[in-house]
Amino acid sequence: MARRAKIVATLGPACSSVEQITRLIEAGLDVARLNMSHGDHKAHLELIHNVREASRIAKREVALLCDLQGPKIRVGHLDEPLRLEKGQQWAIIPEGSHPPKLKCDGIIPCTYAGLAKDAVPGCRILFDDGYLQARAIGTEEGALLVNIEHGGLLKSHKGINMPDASISAPSLTTKDQQDLFFGVKHDVDYVALSFVRSAKCVQNVKFMLHRRKIYKPIIAKIERPEAIRNIDEIIKVVDGIMIARGDMAVEIGNHRVPSVQRQIIQKCRAKGKPVITATQMLESMIQNPSPTRAEASDVANAIWDGTDAVMLSAETSVGVDPINTVLTMGRIVEEAERNPRGPRLDAESHSISSASMMAAARVAEQVSARWIIALTVTGSSALSLARFRPEVPVLGAARTQGGVRRMNLYWGITPRLFNYSIEEREDIEPEVIQWMREQSMLQVGEKIVVVKGGGLLSNHSTSSSIRVDLVRDTRNIDEGVSQITQESVAGKGIITLDAARCVACGNCVNICPYGIWVAAASNTRSVSFNRDQVDNCSLDQECVRVCSSHAITITDAKDMHEWVEKEEL
Repeated sequence: MARRAKIVATLGPACSSVEQITRLIEAGLDVARLNMSHGDHKAHLELIHNVREASRIAKREVALLCDLQGPKIRVGHLDEPLRLEKGQQWAIIPEGSHPPKLKCDGIIPCTYAGLAKDAVPGCRILFDDGYLQARAIGTEEGALLVNIEHGGLLKSHKGINMPDASISAPSLTTKDQQDLFFGVKHDVDYVALSFVRSAKCVQNVKFMLHRRKIYKPIIAKIERPEAIRNIDEIIKVVDGIMIARGDMAVEIGNHRVPSVQRQIIQKCRAKGKPVITATQMLESMIQNPSPTRAEASDVANAIWDGTDAVMLSAETSVGVDPINTVLTMGRIVEEAERNPRGPRLDAESHSISSASMMAAARVAEQVSARWIIALTVTGSSALSLARFRPEVPVLGAARTQGGVRRMNLYWGITPRLFNYSIEEREDIEPEVIQWMREQSMLQVGEKIVVVKGGGLLSNHSTSSSIRVDLVRDTRNIDEGVSQITQESVAGKGIITLDAARCVACGNCVNICPYGIWVAAASNTRSVSFNRDQVDNCSLDQECVRVCSSHAITITDAKDMHEWVEKEEL
């Protein structure tokens, strides 16, 4: 896969069928997002089944991200939109409560009962992503009185933000708990937790799952000012970060978003945690066939900042052409990656495992390896490799579907399932290499770096292992066919070729000026002798020097006679 950063796309009415999702996967979808703010469990279950079926048809596993709604504060149901005018005073009350008898210009119902309690006099109250603005005056009879500073038409279910106040509602609501266990039951691969404020918000969810002996990677959505202040402690306990720029921009201001985005990405890179950049990346493609230049630049800048993934929301869920949107996103990402901005900065390594992965990434570049092959169960070694941004492509070969799906979020990793148990096949490396050769991903003679994670896939269960190797064809060895041939050089010496070692790299053919070596034919797996030219050999050992697999030896007749005489004595 030429593209290294991954694409997350939201499913919805515009892309819900098996056929549509299959086309999304073929267009480059890596992670399918289920937005739990919309739809019921029946609709989401159908999407889950459709994604799995589409993956089977497309022959590529994709990950499922269950994005919880969180304590989103919204305007309640309105029979008709409200016209808010500058200078007016309105009362915000919990939806369903009895309207108080107050002197005000109108009543705004709210889905959050604790709004009046959390608000402080003078704090800003923002409606509809900040397009309508008010300021809190005080509370009376359980209602929050606000003064309208920038009016407009307020519709049902629009968002309400209070950037200057602390929200006391828990990050995981009752609805979120129901959605969380629905996702766990149906084997989603990631869970995104909305409106995280501190590490405790994440730990509470992890404890809840741990008590039930469940593990799911948690993605913390960074939207609130408190989360930005506590970002270091959040990154420490979470499995990944989503920079949710929509609510973030309302809370902290659009002018701060680019710098905060870059800082969060850098912190995630340093700690080896995947980070998704989200919201309005190609917003104009909801209606249009192509993005604006500013949107293309926005995506490219996220890639240059170092994000692991970029996300599409309404662009795919309700947009006019989700397939084209994913293709367009892919093209922008690939172009940005072809022209990186500034030198690569290596993340710090504080463990044996991460140091091994950094070494594997750099060794692969130094020896011009064709691939790094990460043999893994959970995908953790592939995640460590992604942290160090290797220039060499990485195949993440896993035994479990869960491991494969999770790797879809990891930068630069091409995941592949090799479904063998330890009992069936202890070492899956030969199977992986053979499959890659069949797919024309590897040729005989190319270098590979093989990485084995700790545990059952490693020779040493407490550490990772790295090996640099050449791709060989060992079928004749397995069949018991003799592979060693010798040719005499006009009484001057003997040339020996071990065809079992030969990888047909052609180095000997290229360096020999006498035409002694013949390149491997398409139906053979080794070079061969040109017997008519063997006597011309000067015994200069140059072909021995350049042989990449040590398949050639040349013995001088004088040296051979001296050895025989010593043996006789």
